[in-house]
Amino acid sequence: MEEKQDQKSKWIEMSIKLALSLAALFPLYALFYITFPASVVAVYAISAVLFAVLAPWDDWRKKFLS
Repeated sequence: MEEKQDQKSKWIEMSIKLALSLAALFPLYALFYITFPASVVAVYAISAVLFAVLAPWDDWRKKFLS
């Protein structure tokens, strides 16, 4: 039961990180879409996933939630 709860918590954490990444990158890609609309959506989604995975979330949590 504990393992199932941990797995669910991990999925929720990753979805929150992805949502925050999409929100943080939206203004930049909106500008790109206005100026050059070819396949920007794919680049936006890929970069948001990379940002969600590679961002220093623990450091930011300490900095902003302390």
